[in-house]
Amino acid sequence: MRKTDYWIALPMDAPIEGGVSGDTLMELYEEVEAAKHFILDAPPEAEIVVTYLYEVAGVPPTVLDTYKELRAQRDQVTARLGETAKEAVAALRAAGVSVRDSAALLELSKSRVDQLSA
Repeated sequence: MRKTDYWIALPMDAPIEGGVSGDTLMELYEEVEAAKHFILDAPPEAEIVVTYLYEVAGVPPTVLDTYKELRAQRDQVTARLGETAKEAVAALRAAGVSVRDSAALLELSKSRVDQLSA
């Protein structure tokens, strides 16, 4: 939650009422990391995953949610595209298609086709 001059994190589903704060989001994240095991009375080796829900006055939550959702979809598509490009290059090269023609077919640079061939 953004206050006038700082950010505050209020733990949900935790056995305390208060929270931690930071002047910037990076400071807030550091404070949360430093406090989460103490707040939950968990051993240092316990994995604790923190999910942040943001409230910024004047910014509808859907704006950030939509952005994050689309970014995750983009990252999945990018990963899948990279895998498929490798498969396509391998298939074209196995079929005897030159690097130059493979690049033209896939609309990639010759150097990128070479990288994917390695």
